[in-house]
Amino acid sequence: MYGFSTIDDPSGLTFTATERSGGVRVITLVGDVDAATVETFDEALATGERLVVDLTRVAFLSCAGVRSLLEANTRGKLAVVVGGHAVTRSLEATGADVLLEIHSRVGAALAGLTPVPEPGREA
Repeated sequence: MYGFSTIDDPSGLTFTATERSGGVRVITLVGDVDAATVETFDEALATGERLVVDLTRVAFLSCAGVRSLLEANTRGKLAVVVGGHAVTRSLEATGADVLLEIHSRVGAALAGLTPVPEPGREA
């Protein structure tokens, strides 16, 4: 079963959370992650233990946003999907690209987080 919710921050950041099979939550963000919106970003990242964070529609990721990703990574399993140069540059400049699981597509990130059932057992 899939669940779906969207939160719009007055500062311009929108996130949509979608529940996927295997207990994985996909967080899709649109806008900039900066000092004005990092609280909303933190709220989005606090919504599950196994997260795919889709940043392909984020134009700017501040150091505060990178810190939020790193903190979320310590609380659970996190995969980050990037598509834009600005986000990639922020992750590389801070060294976070080495610490986080980075993907170029949501499907690849989901595959990495979806549990594989043991032979003879159902998921």
